[in-house]
Amino acid sequence: MSDRVTPPAEAARALRDIERRRGQARASVRESRWVGVVFGVAIFAELAAPDFFGDDARSWISLTVAALVVVYAVMLRTPRGGALLGRPTRVRKDELSPRFVRLAQLTIVAVVLIGFVGAHFLSHELFPYEGTVAGVLLGGTLIFFGRGLQRGLSSLAMRRDGVDGVTYGSR
Repeated sequence: MSDRVTPPAEAARALRDIERRRGQARASVRESRWVGVVFGVAIFAELAAPDFFGDDARSWISLTVAALVVVYAVMLRTPRGGALLGRPTRVRKDELSPRFVRLAQLTIVAVVLIGFVGAHFLSHELFPYEGTVAGVLLGGTLIFFGRGLQRGLSSLAMRRDGVDGVTYGSR
């Protein structure tokens, strides 16, 4: 028996190592728990504030949430910000399935259109504290199930063609 590794065995081991590292890199492309909690509380505050502080609260809470989103987007673009958010790696755009990207874009457009139509045609109050109920449901979903939802969406978004799609740091 020879101590020398045969080329097919070496290639198989290298492929297993590559797949293991890809899995580790994909697993690291997740938000920290605190990010989900902050955005869950922000969603709750935006939806519940008018119920407790009146309609005047809509403008200042919306501006606060918009500023939070801008800070989040800027942090994602820098290596230090990404590390603070718990995202030391980023998935390359060519690693994402074009079909998933198109479906995600269409879903976002549909949700925004439904929101505009619903806000225009529905009465302002279907039942007392409806904003608070919606805030608890949406914010709580993000806080408690956000990581699982993100993991599921990440697995749907990844291509299956064997391209190594992880870059380190920011682009």
